[in-house]
Amino acid sequence: MKVRRAAKWQESVDDRILEHLSEEPWSSARHMATLPSIHATEAQVKDRCCRLADVGLVAWFDDNALDLVELTTEGQLYLDGELDVDLYPNPRKFRSY
Repeated sequence: MKVRRAAKWQESVDDRILEHLSEEPWSSARHMATLPSIHATEAQVKDRCCRLADVGLVAWFDDNALDLVELTTEGQLYLDGELDVDLYPNPRKFRSY
């Protein structure tokens, strides 16, 4: 197993979100907040997904009532230990929802 190279701004929930998205092609913050492995509110998951999208690890699609998120190639490379996220610019801070 390769070691993931996380950035200082990342939180443990980020890996759990990315791992979930590697198993399912699409998901939403609402759905991920209900998963026992996530341990975060819908607002927290949405905030983390916005940050992950800002650095390109996930793609965020706002579809009116449903916010959909998918894992990008960069996100999969990070999970595989082949991408050092600390080399990317820090994501912007988003306001709470």
